Amino acid sequence: MRQIYVCLGCAGHYLPPETMTYPTLGLTASPVHCGAPACKSAVTDSLKFIAVPEDVVAKWARRAAGIDGPVRRARPGRPARGRRSAATPGSGRSKLL
Repeated sequence: MRQIYVCLGCAGHYLPPETMTYPTLGLTASPVHCGAPACKSAVTDSLKFIAVPEDVVAKWARRAAGIDGPVRRARPGRPARGRRSAATPGSGRSKLL
């Protein structure tokens, strides 16, 4: 089964060739950006700042877009130790009480 990729520049889905090269153009496809020049320059500039390989970033983008299964959300947990619990309606004091 072929991989569907997500462009980090425009958030579009694209399907490059299986060999990741375009034989008629002589270009190689990227797993993190589509063929638009603006997306290519924006993504290459942003990838300079993080020390993560393109394949890993492409995997994260597919997971965030929901291609590799359901989108994972953060679970609401307990408040951090030493912090107050969240206020609920009607639980605060007022001048009338």
